[in-house]
Amino acid sequence: MSGRAGGVWDPGQYLRFGGHRLRPALELFRRVEHDGVRIAVDMGCGAGDVARAMAARWPDAEIRGHDLSEAMLETAAAADPDARVAWSRADVRDWRPDRPVDVLYANAVYQWADDHEALFPRLLGTLAPGGVFAAQMPMSWSEPSHRAMRATLEERGFGTPELRARLAYKWVAEADWYYGLLRPLVSELDIWETRYLQVLQGEDPVLEWVKGTGLRPVLEALEGEEKDRFLAAYAARLREAYPRRESGETLYPFPRLFIVARM
Repeated sequence: MSGRAGGVWDPGQYLRFGGHRLRPALELFRRVEHDGVRIAVDMGCGAGDVARAMAARWPDAEIRGHDLSEAMLETAAAADPDARVAWSRADVRDWRPDRPVDVLYANAVYQWADDHEALFPRLLGTLAPGGVFAAQMPMSWSEPSHRAMRATLEERGFGTPELRARLAYKWVAEADWYYGLLRPLVSELDIWETRYLQVLQGEDPVLEWVKGTGLRPVLEALEGEEKDRFLAAYAARLREAYPRRESGETLYPFPRLFIVARM
């Protein structure tokens, strides 16, 4: 699922680090508590792991998996031979369900959409009484990997001014901002942050990681020699920021913000 800053998902690139990416998704899902689920939505369902978990957890419920990427939806549907989940394309920016939902879940989705001040209250308005809103967003804007991305673009003049401005925008606010926005609107609210120390393997693993997520707008905007020069310069910065250990691993700390709210 993508918003203004997103683009076409590459399922293979994204799932290359499937274990690391799935862990926060499942940790968020385990925090969703609801005894009478009739409709549950996995917004930005990706390859469909959580939507299928929803179907197993709530066998009598209608489960919907939405994503902007046709490739991701095809991957998800292929892993759901019994068609237990209704897979369909949707954009979080204008999505409206045909009736109130009991669970609205989104893992690593809303960082691609701007204007959270308007978006989040609107999404809460799609919930049935007692419904649960669950979201996880990466807090990567201040991390060395993303600072290096912006610095490489700026210092070398890669891309357009519009691209550089888009990457400079801080899509995810701090936890206390979301608390102030959401607390008056819900009956219960739990917000927390987790910093994962991800152990990555292979050559330039941090570069490969960001290729599947935060680097997508850059990869889609740059072409040919300019893209090659950017990747070479950016990879050098990443190797310096995240040196490979003698044992072969590269440590990549990665913070994430979690929100669970009940109407």
